[in-house]
Amino acid sequence: KLRAQETVRLTVQMAADKVEMTTLGKSEELTSNPLHLWQNKPLLLGMTAYDPKTPEMQKKTFKVYHHLYMPDGMRVTNGPEGRFPHHRGLFYGFNRISYGAKGEKKADVWHCNKGEHQTLEKLLALQSGPVFCREVLDIGWYGQDDQKFANERRELTVYPLANGRLVEFASVLTPTVPGIVRLDGDPQHAGFHFRAPAEVEKTAADTYFLRPDGKGRPGQERNWDAKGRDPKTVNLPWNAMCFVLQGKRYTMVYLDHPSNPKEARGSERTYGRIGSYFEYDLTQEKPLKVHYRIWVQEGEMTVAECEALSKAFTESTIVEVSVR
Repeated sequence: KLRAQETVRLTVQMAADKVEMTTLGKSEELTSNPLHLWQNKPLLLGMTAYDPKTPEMQKKTFKVYHHLYMPDGMRVTNGPEGRFPHHRGLFYGFNRISYGAKGEKKADVWHCNKGEHQTLEKLLALQSGPVFCREVLDIGWYGQDDQKFANERRELTVYPLANGRLVEFASVLTPTVPGIVRLDGDPQHAGFHFRAPAEVEKTAADTYFLRPDGKGRPGQERNWDAKGRDPKTVNLPWNAMCFVLQGKRYTMVYLDHPSNPKEARGSERTYGRIGSYFEYDLTQEKPLKVHYRIWVQEGEMTVAECEALSKAFTESTIVEVSVR
């Protein structure tokens, strides 16, 4: 702490290791992004390729999401595998979208069953260095008619720490069509979510959630629903999921910035997914801006540790950067 007029002199020593990037082999058909490396191990990978040539490839590539890796190289996010392949990695979208003069056009960029999709339009920034890696993506949101109705600027920054991974997720969504674009959905298929690998489906009975009001029982979930409207599922500043993957326990803390739209309705699934969503009407004059933070580490955590992460996030200042 510094009192008014006091000064302090600090010396910063950069780590010897730094985040680097590598080009993937031709066998990787689901991404056009390079793989970020930390200490020669994978760190972050954006899954951005869209290939509608066959129904199979369209299902694998209809949304933009990111994979996250731990210090030991373990990938802690899911792709198009398992019982629920529409839940993938670090992902943002809504399953009930309406727009048009009378709201007659519908879109679902979560399941994308009727031709809807998210597509990387342009990679605006790609950075790796001694402190973090960062990607800024220009993403088009397309409806059933294959016409773009919104454009998203999505930014992910990952700080590789010795004991875990800190992810900053920020997004600005702006309609490309006149009028109101309404975003709606349900807790399981809308908003910003984290999905662990499909293997966690087999260890779901061991998954538990750590919340501001304490530790839940293994296998227990809380989910917002329109009938019950449990206040313990609404506007949580943070929520944490502790799951088992290849014999190891990992804890993922989901942090919701107070500036994000509310009411935020929470979603928990013991097979390895956690997130929240909200309803929102956006226009070209009023785009939607969101900011989340993710922390993932090996081992279990306490309520106090999660509260400290939330306090640091809540007190942080959001700075918008123009990408040129």
